[in-house]
Amino acid sequence: MDSTSKFVKLVSRGQCILTDLSVPRVFCEKYASAIPLTVKLIIRNGYEIWVDFDKKNERFIGVGYLFSHFSLIGGQSLVFEYIGGFNFKVTIFGLDGSEIEYPNIVHHLQTCRPRNVSLYDGGWSFASYLNCEREVVDEVVVPRSFLDVVGHLLPDKLELLVSSGLHVVGLFNRKERKISGFASICNMLGVSKLSRFNALVLKYVLGNTFHVSCFDCSMTETAVYTLPTEYAESLNGDSIAFEILVQPFHMLPYCHGVDVSVDFNFVREWWNRVDYITAYKDQRCWSLQIRKRRDWKRTTIHKGWIHFRDDMELGVGDVCVFRWKNDTVHNFDIDIVRAVTHLE
Repeated sequence: MDSTSKFVKLVSRGQCILTDLSVPRVFCEKYASAIPLTVKLIIRNGYEIWVDFDKKNERFIGVGYLFSHFSLIGGQSLVFEYIGGFNFKVTIFGLDGSEIEYPNIVHHLQTCRPRNVSLYDGGWSFASYLNCEREVVDEVVVPRSFLDVVGHLLPDKLELLVSSGLHVVGLFNRKERKISGFASICNMLGVSKLSRFNALVLKYVLGNTFHVSCFDCSMTETAVYTLPTEYAESLNGDSIAFEILVQPFHMLPYCHGVDVSVDFNFVREWWNRVDYITAYKDQRCWSLQIRKRRDWKRTTIHKGWIHFRDDMELGVGDVCVFRWKNDTVHNFDIDIVRAVTHLE
């Protein structure tokens, strides 16, 4: 399992009275095949609960005890990290985004004693949720309750360590309760702001280091990689990312994938084994699933192609031109160059 097998769930008030919890579809598509049908959720204080993983309906069944035992009332969030075998580590965040101070409990079926949860044994975390109303470019606000636990240890100069191994220098402004330095991550990614992500989770692990996890629109963790300067400078405007020449088999009722040519290897390399891109045309947009087939070393557009093809009224010989949009490797503007025979 790779280092990005995490997802976030925001728990609503209504969710807290249920016994199941949905799992993001993107997470299931990436990892479900490797995860058993029954899994153990492990909390830092030693609390453990076994739940069923309904892969077909993409949900955990049997989480009601966890909600009630930790007094979740809605507005909290959970980070699930699959660590292999049957096991998921679960971190609980309070209403302000800081990791909670865990109660001294274990599940009623356990015979062990609860563990003391300490900053010195596993660090301490907080979550920052990004949205269009609060555009994040360089800094995030640190919750007060997080500072109550770790504030006395934080130096003015920090190191932000992203999951892919990317190191960035950050600063802590104690008076304003802000950590800055995220613009450097943006610059290395070739993006103008962090709006490509929905959430950041920052984990303080003593010294001057924060581990940063970035979660996309599906609330699944996504790897952050550094783009070469020559490409980062051209990830916007009218430059072409890749093209698709529509072939006869692309028009079949059950098309099993549209290859992205090796001529566009640069953009292919930056997609995950299972990933999603968004294609934009005027006021419309389409979500297209990307799959990398290891055996044939192919990268294909999979789910979403037929809907996109029909909406755009594509025909054999047409060329779909995907142009960079919004400074990312996941969003593209679309131009269609019609085949002459198709126009006649």
